[in-house]
Amino acid sequence: MTYVIRSVESEQELVGAFDVLGAQFPKPFTHEDRRFADLARRFPQDASMMLVVEDGGRLVGGALAFRGGEAGPGCDVTLRIIALVPEHRGRGIGRRLVERVEQEATRLGVRGIGLGADEAVGFYQHLGYRGKGGMYKALPLSSNHGDPDSRRRALEELRERRLARLRSH
Repeated sequence: MTYVIRSVESEQELVGAFDVLGAQFPKPFTHEDRRFADLARRFPQDASMMLVVEDGGRLVGGALAFRGGEAGPGCDVTLRIIALVPEHRGRGIGRRLVERVEQEATRLGVRGIGLGADEAVGFYQHLGYRGKGGMYKALPLSSNHGDPDSRRRALEELRERRLARLRSH
C-alpha cells in the first residue's frame, strides 16, 4: 500500500473528509456537528494543517487542525480530529499525520498544539502531549526560538528526526 498524505484541496473536500473521519468514532458524527464550524471558518488560512490520507486514491484517514484566535505567529493550534479507517491503523500513519501537523504549525511560528483527547491518550502521550482532559504539546519554536535562524534550525532538526524515524521502519 502506498499512502499519500496531502492537504485538503477545497471546502467541499473538507466536508467529505470530516464525514469520513467522524464515522470512525464510537459515536459517529458528520459535518453538521458543531465542531465542523471552526474548521470551515479557518479553511482558507489553515488548509496546510488540514490533511487527508489516501490509499490508491481512496480517502482512508486524516488530521484536521486550525489556528485558534487570531491566526498569526505565536498563537496555538487545535487538532480538532484525527482518524483512520480500521484496516489502515497500526502502520504509523497516525504518527506521521501528527508530525506533519506539528511541522506545519512550527513553520507558521505557532507556540503549541492542543487537543481534547478522550480516546487514544497513550498515543498522544507517546508523541509528547501532556495533560488531563485537554492535552497540549509546546512546539520547539515557541518563545525561546524567536529569530528566523533559530526557527529554521529547529525546523530542520524536526525534519531530521522525522526522516530518521521513517528510515528505521
